Amino acid sequence: MNKLLIVEDDKWISNSLKLYLENSALKIELFYTWVWAVKKIVEGDYSAIILDVNLPGMDGIEICKNVREQSEIPIIMLTARTSEMDKVRGLEIWADDYIEKPFSPRELLARINVVLRRNVVNLEKREEVSNIINIWNIEINKNKKIVLVEKNEINLTKNEYDILVRICKENWNVVSRETLMIDVIWYEKYIYDRTLDTHIKNIRKKINNKGLILTVRGEGYRLNK
Repeated sequence: MNKLLIVEDDKWISNSLKLYLENSALKIELFYTWVWAVKKIVEGDYSAIILDVNLPGMDGIEICKNVREQSEIPIIMLTARTSEMDKVRGLEIWADDYIEKPFSPRELLARINVVLRRNVVNLEKREEVSNIINIWNIEINKNKKIVLVEKNEINLTKNEYDILVRICKENWNVVSRETLMIDVIWYEKYIYDRTLDTHIKNIRKKINNKGLILTVRGEGYRLNK
């Protein structure tokens, strides 16, 4: 269930929103001032924030700026201000949406759903990017567990794939034979066995690049700069 934080000093508005949104399968927490809100926002596991602009002490614009320095959580600004400059200020500090009072709870719910869906897509894109390794002309997709050489998929065994990923994740640092044998392919007879050498040989052949993985005599393997 998505959990939202509402920071709104008008208790009638905030309590009405809480009731409506909870009936729409959302979990809601309320704050009426900014004093505890910023800490709660950063520490809490929220899907989005509904933030009033006109708050006592520190307005929502300043709170949004503070939050944006520490988090990318979606923020929807609520405001009675209708000037174009106020809207521009809100969007310039990376608020995700800006809704004017008075508004209908149904409209707010629709905007919340749009922001939540967009955030899920953005998170998936960032996760996908973080799970892509590009080395020379090789692309490794850790989500799909595939390896592309010049955009063509190559067929690696599980052990070959795991060895290649481990060496690539270490950038140009040496990965010891012991680490590859015991921690990666779970084979304890690494001292006398030539299994690892065979895997490395096969990887070099399949990626058609003998120079990518260098042998560091007596230590292990690393990527070639």
